[in-house]
Amino acid sequence: MAFILIGIAACAFLWALIFKPEIIAVIFFTITIADINFELPGGMNIRAVMGICLFMRTVIGQKDDKFPSFISSNGIYIVLFLIYTVFVTMAYDLVDMPFIKTIALTIISTYCGYYYYYKKENYTYLKFSLILSALICFSDLIYTYAVVGKFPVQRIYMQLLHMTSEVDEKGDFIEVINHGFYGLICGLTFVFLLNEFIYKRDKNKISLILMPIMFLGVLMSTSRSTLLGIIGIAIYLIGTQLRSKETSKKAARLITMGVSLVFLSLFLFTSLQVYFNLSSTFIDAIAGRLVDEPIAVFKKHMGFNYNAQALDALEWRGEASSNAFEAFLSLKPVEQYFGIGFWGFVTRDLGRNNLPPHNGMLMLLIESGITGLVMYVLLIISVIRKSFMTHPNISPLITGLIFIIIYCIGQNAELTTSTTFLFVVSIIAESQINARRTAEAEAEAEPIAIQPALKLRGEHA
Repeated sequence: MAFILIGIAACAFLWALIFKPEIIAVIFFTITIADINFELPGGMNIRAVMGICLFMRTVIGQKDDKFPSFISSNGIYIVLFLIYTVFVTMAYDLVDMPFIKTIALTIISTYCGYYYYYKKENYTYLKFSLILSALICFSDLIYTYAVVGKFPVQRIYMQLLHMTSEVDEKGDFIEVINHGFYGLICGLTFVFLLNEFIYKRDKNKISLILMPIMFLGVLMSTSRSTLLGIIGIAIYLIGTQLRSKETSKKAARLITMGVSLVFLSLFLFTSLQVYFNLSSTFIDAIAGRLVDEPIAVFKKHMGFNYNAQALDALEWRGEASSNAFEAFLSLKPVEQYFGIGFWGFVTRDLGRNNLPPHNGMLMLLIESGITGLVMYVLLIISVIRKSFMTHPNISPLITGLIFIIIYCIGQNAELTTSTTFLFVVSIIAESQINARRTAEAEAEAEPIAIQPALKLRGEHA
């Protein structure tokens, strides 16, 4: 029976790859963003197989495509940055097979993201993949709350495929992916949909249905970095509506809707304890992460009395970032300029705890050096600048990218993941298409402006 199902799935995959490759693209982007991967019979993992097949299909289909090549776009700078990372990592003998797979699949997903944006001439495929990824992550959180009753998050697809989760000596599940990741994907989708809702890009009003679900997923993940990103993006987007009298009323409605959304999500969140019969220990730990700990950190830095027992990860991350910067200053000059390679910080145990620095920019600085950081920052600034020059309002893609950057203030390597570069390369394609459309519109309008002038000159003569 299993053999028959595998055969049917393989035939469906080949049919879609040949005749409907955009379906494979959406699936590939979805499993990339949601970080889903498993091995097929023969040892090849599903993401590698799908990525390679999609890349080959993309190259074959390029003969009939009429748009700028990936090499001629700013997307090539992403590839150059990744190649630079490879050479630095090789210099310190840190290259292994997982690293090679990660770099290869990042390049493939980046190229395919550019290609399929141009195929549709909008971000439909990426948006659909993002929503699917967020729903998958939200479902994993629901499953963990309802069935397991404690972190780490257990993934539904692993249960369906009978994949065993690693356990420690006490029999507890070992955390492979931090629960903050699920909040990242839900929060990224939330700010993307919020942008669309504010600027009326989504005519189906799907945002009104999905945003409460996504925000609830953020609360369930207990990710403070995600909440920080959402607050920052929401303030900016609503602030843009306060610039004129025409949109100020809309801003007031958005604030009212936002407050209602928060209370609705909090009500649903607190209802989970009764509905899923969660242990009080689990709920207390969640409340501590979302409320007690941030308040204690705020009071400490403001000089007020605070509960020292409530200080946990937030305070520790500040110390970890400080230790990481001190570690950077202690590196040799050549290491400061060119970095110590991918995962070099953990390999050398520079944080003295076998953990990354929990600061995305610091991690990028240490592993890629000043040169790599400058390359990355110039790329991001260039991409954002061109988007603002060619887009009438802030693009949802820009909203997502800025959200990821804010999220990485207290996180690690998310700045250079496939998901981040999918957003970057989509912004590059969007800016090019918007610039082309503007030029075409100006070219069409030019004869209309010239003809009356010619007529007047003729009458005067």
